[in-house]
Amino acid sequence: MHYSLGLVSSRFDQALVWASELHREQTRKGGRTPYIAHLLAVTALVLEGGGDEDEAIAAVLHDAVEDQGGARTRAQIVERFG
Repeated sequence: MHYSLGLVSSRFDQALVWASELHREQTRKGGRTPYIAHLLAVTALVLEGGGDEDEAIAAVLHDAVEDQGGARTRAQIVERFG
């Protein structure tokens, strides 16, 4: 399924909200910019490049395991999003 015309599924919405919650206290290195800005920028690149919903979800969650919980977070990603 390709992303088109601004339509988003609740699955993508859930990933976006969860990413925001996971990274709520995190900022970009050396600054005050909320970390979610980076995740949104990466997700935008994926979608603008024709990526599908699974790729967009992977983009918005791409740092979750490394930065927010390790194996436990990875297991939650698999359970929630496949």
